[in-house]
Amino acid sequence: MLNIKLSRKDIQKGLKIPEELSPNLAYLCGILVGDGSIQFRKNKNEYVIKCVGNPRDEREFYIQIIRPLLKKLFNITPNMQHFDSKTTFGFRVYSKTIFIFLTKKIGLFQGKKDQKLCIPQKIKKGKNLLIPFIRGLFDTDGCICFKKKYRSLPYYPVISISSQSKKLIKEISNELKKLEFKIVETYDYLVKDNRIKKGYTVINRIELNGKNNLRLWLSKISFYSPKHLKKINGKVIAERGFEFSSDLSQIASSDLRVMSPADTPDCPTPL
Repeated sequence: MLNIKLSRKDIQKGLKIPEELSPNLAYLCGILVGDGSIQFRKNKNEYVIKCVGNPRDEREFYIQIIRPLLKKLFNITPNMQHFDSKTTFGFRVYSKTIFIFLTKKIGLFQGKKDQKLCIPQKIKKGKNLLIPFIRGLFDTDGCICFKKKYRSLPYYPVISISSQSKKLIKEISNELKKLEFKIVETYDYLVKDNRIKKGYTVINRIELNGKNNLRLWLSKISFYSPKHLKKINGKVIAERGFEFSSDLSQIASSDLRVMSPADTPDCPTPL
């Protein structure tokens, strides 16, 4: 068992390390797999945890959801700010202790994301941890949209996620199938990308199409992301069987309580 000791500097800052792998921690892990990076900069001897999203529509998520979550889990309140020439918005934390905790204790991937990216084993084994992890991943890297298909107005819901990691997408797909979702899977397709030398990126993608998948998602997983919730709340199509009269954003309010299925005990897993 890895024993993580707080340094004198950590103690002075009031840093704390979770003693158990809770649903809230699993949710944060999903966020970090989606939008985060965990790196050790050898030339500067820096341990960096960075997580950023789109400043146009994700500021609220980082300020209202992620910042209180970091305070709750680690007793830290990092500044939420712009990065990368103001093209991204989020936080950056320098901490060897948190770095070791996330990579060695939890098993999150460090360095450049690639085909090795996957669901940490400790989260896969926790009955009450997979749901919040998937929610965190889809809150950051996932998408909810409504397509027109054969009608004049968009009405057909599609929840999707893409990744360069085939392993991660296959693992997520398998877990969602266990929850009775109907999945459309696409693997190893090329997307033009002029930012890289070879000119393309290999992407893997799953889609959850249709109103039955959306209803199942809202009942078993749901979203905390204000961006996703607003998109659903703004879509009222009563004649198609969609009328979300309640404000779903309340799901992500008080206490940051991470929901689990009714048949799953909401109890932490010892680390």
